[in-house]
Amino acid sequence: MRDEGPKEQFVNEKMSAMTLKQKIGQCLVLGYVGPTVTPEIFRRIEEYTPAGIRGGLYWRTRNAQHDPGCTPPEFADRMLRQPRGTTKDFIVGLPPHYTTAAEYCAVLNQLKQKALASGAGIPLHVTFDHEGDGSCDFYFGIRQTPHYAGLAASGDKQLVHDVHKVVGDMYREVGFSWSHSLVLDVNTNPNNPEINHRSFGSTADEVIDYAVDALRGWKDANIIATGKHFPGRGESVSDAHHGLPVIDISRAQMEEHLAPYRALIAEGLPAVMTAHTSYPQLEPEDIPATLSKRILTGILKDELGFEGAITTDAMAMGGIVSRYEFVDACTMALNAGADLLLIRDEGQIVDELFTGLVRAVEDGRISTERIDDANRRVLGVKYDYNFFETPSPVGVKATDKAGELFDDPIVVDTVERASEAAVQLIRDEQNILPLKADTKVLLIEQIHDLHRLTNTSYCHPSLLWEKMLKHSDNVASVECHLMFPEEDRVRIRARMDEADVIVITNYYNRRSENGNAFIRELQSWGKPLVVVTNSPYQFTACDDYKTLVCSGGCSPECLDVTAALLYAQNKGR
Repeated sequence: MRDEGPKEQFVNEKMSAMTLKQKIGQCLVLGYVGPTVTPEIFRRIEEYTPAGIRGGLYWRTRNAQHDPGCTPPEFADRMLRQPRGTTKDFIVGLPPHYTTAAEYCAVLNQLKQKALASGAGIPLHVTFDHEGDGSCDFYFGIRQTPHYAGLAASGDKQLVHDVHKVVGDMYREVGFSWSHSLVLDVNTNPNNPEINHRSFGSTADEVIDYAVDALRGWKDANIIATGKHFPGRGESVSDAHHGLPVIDISRAQMEEHLAPYRALIAEGLPAVMTAHTSYPQLEPEDIPATLSKRILTGILKDELGFEGAITTDAMAMGGIVSRYEFVDACTMALNAGADLLLIRDEGQIVDELFTGLVRAVEDGRISTERIDDANRRVLGVKYDYNFFETPSPVGVKATDKAGELFDDPIVVDTVERASEAAVQLIRDEQNILPLKADTKVLLIEQIHDLHRLTNTSYCHPSLLWEKMLKHSDNVASVECHLMFPEEDRVRIRARMDEADVIVITNYYNRRSENGNAFIRELQSWGKPLVVVTNSPYQFTACDDYKTLVCSGGCSPECLDVTAALLYAQNKGR
């Protein structure tokens, strides 16, 4: 039996001072979005002692009613409960109000201080997503970046490191500490509707090449990185937000998808997120990987030797609630080997869950040894990432410095270099490009979620139009919804005679359909047509689009480079 090192001794001392209920709470990451702090979240932090909070400003509040893209409406009754007390009871569809970095930092500081003042006294971690393009949890002021496929298009591994370093630095100074973004999925199926441009590539070698440097960037920013979605969602043909996907390929074929985890674990990967997906060749029972002990404990912990923390994906997703009652599924996930349950729903179901988990431990359905193992892993990760230092780099932050890095020259330069490398001219079979300044152009531009939700002078709807007007005064524009509804199509048809060339966006959004049908109608009109898409895959980058540009993302910097490429101003590739 080996002697305890300083880390093990510290963790054991912390655990010896905790009650059983506090240890159960330390298996939870509770959702709390928006800038409004309520007595209810303070109560839950104090009573339940969660390990972390999933923060952000995508919603004002989050439950099955506010986010049907996560919990399908037909299963919402498994999650929705009558709001009580100071639980947020908001109208659906309104975005959060504008919130500065300093203001949101102050919100997170309050939550962290409440956790430190609770009986457990364990520092609270705050998780976020930032995969580039529209995937981010803090919109206001932070620099946006290309998506993973755009970063890989650069061919520059050091640039991938640098992007993750500066993104981590920006989020850390606002108060975040744990990233749920290190996508290790190998996109072997080009028709994958969920992973798509979120992946570094279609082979394990490509993913490993860039993921190792992404992990290094997160580490250098002192941000905990989470590899996802184990054991791999790259071969999927459906989205786990809507139901339970099945990936029925052999164990030998799965090795391509496990390879990034083997490589990143060897590099010190601190956390892994599970896939709400069934793998019949790995788990003969018809259950998601999230609930499979064979997969989480047998493969990830025992075979691959992973010693970090395993978090579930959001437990309210369709891949879980389409088949299971919520508390039952969370109990199964802990028994399977998950160490953290991601509970993004803010409703009364959270209270039912905590009561149900305590009861499950007390009656022996979850062993205390399993709870201790989960706590030991999560506390070990926090020890490694300096949560217990005084002062801690991820503790209470100075609000007056929260947004300083957004305009830091190194950050700005890194994001601009990455964006210039991400934009690609896929083909120009019509020889339309470069556009001339006196060419009459009609731009048909969709409103991307990133632009709609940010809506600041930096990032807003009709952003590509603004960027193109820097190169020509002869650009007319029709702003459209993502799906080109008929009312938008009527407006577009009425203006076709204004243009010599049409430029149309065809943005990929994994939560909606694409605009291909309408683009093919426009093709039939016979006018020169340029399609600008944010994804290199066939969902929006179809083979019959004769002039096609991939923007590498929808950030202001990516669209600035895209506009320059359209007018051949020596940008893009």
